[in-house]
Amino acid sequence: MGQRLPDLAYGRDPRQVLDLYLPDVSSPRLLVFVHGGGWRGGDKSQYQALGELLSSFGYAVALPNHRLAPQHPFPAQAEDIAAAVACVLRYAPESGIQPRGLLLGGHSSGAHLAALLAVHPDLGEPVADADLAGVICISGVYDLTAYAAANDYLAPVFGDNPAVWADASPLRHVGPGAPPFFFAYAEHDVPGAAEQAQAMARELRRYGAFARVTAVPGRDHVSILTGVQSLLDPLALGLAMFLRQLR
Repeated sequence: MGQRLPDLAYGRDPRQVLDLYLPDVSSPRLLVFVHGGGWRGGDKSQYQALGELLSSFGYAVALPNHRLAPQHPFPAQAEDIAAAVACVLRYAPESGIQPRGLLLGGHSSGAHLAALLAVHPDLGEPVADADLAGVICISGVYDLTAYAAANDYLAPVFGDNPAVWADASPLRHVGPGAPPFFFAYAEHDVPGAAEQAQAMARELRRYGAFARVTAVPGRDHVSILTGVQSLLDPLALGLAMFLRQLR
């Protein structure tokens, strides 16, 4: 059995806390997984089962919360995740976590934040310093400009300036040296989820980066994670194959 350390503070705001799952192995690699919730909701507690599962595979797993829009508009969410990564790595000598070879992931809006931090040169400095080994994106959004019709939903998070939407889109920052990516989307996912994943994967491949895309049949935006019942599940299999090939 590993160890779960709940509600570790990485900042002063009540939302700037994380749960850390430490496996019973020496020098585990760190995997930081960001919750979904449309940048305006969600909580790390919804992903406890995932944290326990990944920890049982030998990873140190951090599940951070972040400040929420509209009270804290973007880029507060991305800044918080970067700060959480930096905090966990700062205490790597005490926890025994590997200080290099970080894995970053997320679900829904969390996948957007993970992808953005992996490729955005300004927001992702703490992530880049950790020698990012791979990114796991489940049912995410990678080009916000494709959702111009959803302005009423996105404007409270990103504002009304199209330039901000473009800069907050991971697709717009892909370039040489991008890390390997794993994308998954559900058969009954939110509109555009499949197209977003495929477009991001194509852009990564255009620059020579590895990108694996897994379509999960019979599930929706939520059950793509909650519906995993065994290691033979399409999502579990695809993710396991991706993790096995990382350096």
